[in-house]
Amino acid sequence: MDKFTNGQPGPAQRNRLIGLLETDDSPQEEKPAPSQKEERSGPGRKGEPQPLETPYQKESSDFAPKIKVNLNYRPGLVSNQKDPNRFDRERLFSAVVRGSPQALEGLLEYLRRNSKFLTNSEYTDAKTGKTCLMKALLNLKNGRNDTIPVLLEIDQKTQNPRPLVNVSCSDCFYRGQTALHIAIEKRSLEMVKLLVENGADVHARAHGEFFRKKKEGVYFYFGELPLSLAACTNQLDVVDYLLNNPHQKARLQEQDTQGNTVLHALVMIADDTEENTKFVSSTYVEILKAGVKLDPTCKLEEIVNYDGLNPLQLAAKTGKVEIFRHIIQREIQEPPYRHLSRKFTEWTYGPIHVSLYDLSSLDSFEENSVLEILAYSSDTPNRYKMVVLEPLNKLLQQKWETFASKRFYFSFACYLSFMVIFTAIAYYQPLRVKPSFPVEFTAGGFLWVSGLIIILLGGIYLIFAQSLYLRRRRQSLKTMCSDSCIEILIFIQAFSLLLSAVLYGASSENYVAVMVFSLLLGWVNTLYYTRGFQRTGIYSVMIQKTIMRDLLRFLLVYMIFLFGFAAALVTLMGDAPSVSHNKSLAPLESSGSHAMYGGLLSVSLELFKITIGMGDLDFQEHARFRYFVMLLLLLFVILTYILLLNMLIALMSETVTDISGYSKSVWKLQRAIAILEIEKAWLWRQGGKRRSGCFMSVGLNKKDERWCFRVEEIKWTDWAKDVGVLKEEPGSTNDSELNPEDTWRPAQKPPRAAAPEELALLQPQAPGTEMVPLHRQPREL
Repeated sequence: MDKFTNGQPGPAQRNRLIGLLETDDSPQEEKPAPSQKEERSGPGRKGEPQPLETPYQKESSDFAPKIKVNLNYRPGLVSNQKDPNRFDRERLFSAVVRGSPQALEGLLEYLRRNSKFLTNSEYTDAKTGKTCLMKALLNLKNGRNDTIPVLLEIDQKTQNPRPLVNVSCSDCFYRGQTALHIAIEKRSLEMVKLLVENGADVHARAHGEFFRKKKEGVYFYFGELPLSLAACTNQLDVVDYLLNNPHQKARLQEQDTQGNTVLHALVMIADDTEENTKFVSSTYVEILKAGVKLDPTCKLEEIVNYDGLNPLQLAAKTGKVEIFRHIIQREIQEPPYRHLSRKFTEWTYGPIHVSLYDLSSLDSFEENSVLEILAYSSDTPNRYKMVVLEPLNKLLQQKWETFASKRFYFSFACYLSFMVIFTAIAYYQPLRVKPSFPVEFTAGGFLWVSGLIIILLGGIYLIFAQSLYLRRRRQSLKTMCSDSCIEILIFIQAFSLLLSAVLYGASSENYVAVMVFSLLLGWVNTLYYTRGFQRTGIYSVMIQKTIMRDLLRFLLVYMIFLFGFAAALVTLMGDAPSVSHNKSLAPLESSGSHAMYGGLLSVSLELFKITIGMGDLDFQEHARFRYFVMLLLLLFVILTYILLLNMLIALMSETVTDISGYSKSVWKLQRAIAILEIEKAWLWRQGGKRRSGCFMSVGLNKKDERWCFRVEEIKWTDWAKDVGVLKEEPGSTNDSELNPEDTWRPAQKPPRAAAPEELALLQPQAPGTEMVPLHRQPREL
């Protein structure tokens, strides 16, 4: 020890010791045994989430074992003598709940006398790690609790090595949450100011399971940071204070454990409702403006999280349609913040609006663009709603008209020619037991060999192209089945074609079956090219959705019924046929006999015929339990022919009705996928990537040059609403144009004398052709 005072360690040594060890002055007989009813859950233990504050349950006292010492121990001191001014957790928590500073008198002296701190484990909740300061903040009355300044002052005077203001919860559900998070959640700006003035960390991260996004269960993800919490709870005054306070300014670029900034957090809490969209959009813009004030060179929207997504890409990935619409169509008129816009109105004429849209992060020229996310992320909801928003709608249309349509139709013609040749080769293929390569050197033989070479090269190209596609997508099985079923069928078609060629070369007659299977898939896969035409494309989408949604579920249930009833009938009729006749129906014994149920396959076929209305309810007259067999057949008819089939029809009708409401949008999404596949196809990439739009300066600063895309829109509703306000000429709209009645008006000149021609026009006309003055005519828009 460096210093001693009356046999006690000096301040320096004391601080080092008490930073590691806690003291204990409670009498031995007063230490309660752990309640057996309390579930043992130390810090980090997973289980049922405990409420952070509830009036129906006391804080847990089931602390983990901890070594404690008494630095004030003296020989001969009676250790079990009760201190009349002793503060335990119940007394301390009761005082802060009541908000009574008088009840805390003597606390400072008690802590100093016993070398204790307010952050000691005995003053916290054993399950959550909640401190007395958090308890006080959770029990505000009219936004105040007079014990909070007292607690902060006492903690500073005790020179706590772990400041009370920055102690966080320790359990797995609320881990990382500090008093500042609670003050913001309680919407108390006064308490936020008090905590920040006393050294609260404005970059503390609340990263417990309660604050993480998960598929199931209740959670509140707000970006972990206090600034993000204030923004996500619509407290712009708290946001402004955290960014501009003189003690510790919050950084807008700060990221949480997932790499998300405050803008990412705002996107995550969006839910596409009108009220939520309004506050999220306004807060989003205010955050951008605050960033310009603090650091004009900082580009917040270009910061990506650990998944490589900026806020715009995150909105597209999570399917947040309204905040996505706001970001890509954001237009700010104030000159200091005009460069924050992504939409710039170039000029208007009546209802016609010509606008420039920023293409950054949108165009497929960039890696991980919004178009790629919408086209390839099958698990993204509302993709069909976002792909029809401007400028994406016109951008895809421009790509289709300039290059994609020509390449698509050329690919369609090549594939159709390939299938015609394949069909001809398969149709005129002689069914020989041992195929051979030699052919006659005639015109027919030459055409035969040429056709074989064409279909072989076509199969190689298809399997190579689809392999590149599947490798580039790297989808899960669920995603592939829902979004890439045609591509998978094309891959199977090409593989079957090459396999049939191998079997043909091996002189195996089985090549015919494999070739026919590939031929069938080839013609089915022609549906892929229907997405190039609106009418057939919508019909193809309905077929695909109906199969994936309804038919597969129907077949699953039907196969269970079919197998169960077939097994029951075979068991009941199993003594009739022999083993050798178990694969087909037994022949009729006489003209009046009934069909005999043989093996499992034959029974299943007969039951299937009954399902589609082509079978008979025949059974063996001499069979045992023939009435029970008839009952089973009747029950099968009721469950399948009457129930399942009609349910399938109803579900298909519902699916078609549902899809017809947005079928055009779904078709545009399918065409967008085709456009991007054409762009990325190795056969067409020799000329490099195509970039849409034009490179131009759109901000006040000439250095603010961007790739923009010009879109012409007709907005009759906006024109009718803003008539008399819009400036129908090129250029931006200033404040005077938005409020014409508040603008300065020059003095009017005296009216001039009317010309004779003008006087003639003003003379009363005949009743049939009477002119009404223009200002009296009702104007209907």
